[in-house]
Amino acid sequence: MLTKILFTFVVIVGVAIFYRQKAEKENAARTQKNQDVQAEASLQPRTLAYILIAVLVAISMGVFAFSWQRDNQIVNIRVTAESGNTVTYQAYQKNIKGRSFVSLSGSQITLGESDRVEMITQ
Repeated sequence: MLTKILFTFVVIVGVAIFYRQKAEKENAARTQKNQDVQAEASLQPRTLAYILIAVLVAISMGVFAFSWQRDNQIVNIRVTAESGNTVTYQAYQKNIKGRSFVSLSGSQITLGESDRVEMITQ
């Protein structure tokens, strides 16, 4: 008789544990589903990475374009010699290196220490 009562008690506890675990799994699944729905509504990491890459590429292209534009700007260079003679040259900004430059006509000009130089951008 005692074994029948214990057996019945064990079966009841087992069924209660079984249904409790089942309910916890359903709650976990429901919570996971809610999180997935919320995650789908927000930006995915891959999408965010693509947006970041696109922004970086756009910024790089902008910097390159402005750099190219500045380097290809024509500069008037007025050189005044020690004797007072003034000569004006034109050169691209990228061709000016210190006290020497290549003019638009292709001449390599190197200036002396005593020459006075004025650079006028157009």
